Amino acid sequence: MKRPFEVRIVLVRSLYERNIGATSRAMSNMGMDKLILIAPQCELTYEAQKAAATGQTGLQNRTVYQNWDEFFKQEPESIVICFTARDGKGRQVRDIDDVLNDIKDHAPAFQKESDVPYVVHLVFGPEDWGLSAEDLEHANFCACIPTFGENWSLNLAQATLLAMFSLRKVWGGERTKLDGGSFRRAPRGVEGINPEESLRIWLEEMGFDLSKRKMNVFLVLRRMLLQNTPTKKELVILETVLQQSIRKLREWKELKNRER
Repeated sequence: MKRPFEVRIVLVRSLYERNIGATSRAMSNMGMDKLILIAPQCELTYEAQKAAATGQTGLQNRTVYQNWDEFFKQEPESIVICFTARDGKGRQVRDIDDVLNDIKDHAPAFQKESDVPYVVHLVFGPEDWGLSAEDLEHANFCACIPTFGENWSLNLAQATLLAMFSLRKVWGGERTKLDGGSFRRAPRGVEGINPEESLRIWLEEMGFDLSKRKMNVFLVLRRMLLQNTPTKKELVILETVLQQSIRKLREWKELKNRER
């Protein structure tokens, strides 16, 4: 694509705050941070923050409009893609990949070179009945997310994630790079707690060779135990278990040496 783009997620009349929080988390997975709410039907409390987990940016910086008129007054010119499982007043609903490819290949806004990002709004309706026919009148394109089972109804947050994934798949973006050193390390600064070093000592006391590159048990266990950023309490418990194991192993080795 010749012109950069900026994606904004729009949730219309959302009923459940946990879905708004989970959408914020999905946005952080897909590299998007502009969340817009139109006439939300719920309050946003700690429940939404919990659902957002490590993806709080969209939720915290959200923009709220009372209606579509306010939305169009404040938002820039854009391509509006509305998601629905039903046809709206003669509008053809197509799979999202087909819509995205059509825009990529034919939309004039993307064919001219410019450094100014073009805005794309991905619009999702409320959890009970989705976008109304009146909502769909604001769309440049109506899209659906294909399903393959008897249940065609998607959870709102899951739908936003799938839509953003489809967009990244078709239009591209800088993919997150994961390698051996990219896991999230346990937090530093907990005085007297160093489970990484304790894990290393414990494995050495157990007789494992940590110099092996192909299957390094230390690296495997470090990822399993420390990649999810444990809390201070969890770190203390892990450290306690490892230190006690180290002491018991050393006592057993000392006892075996005496018996000799």
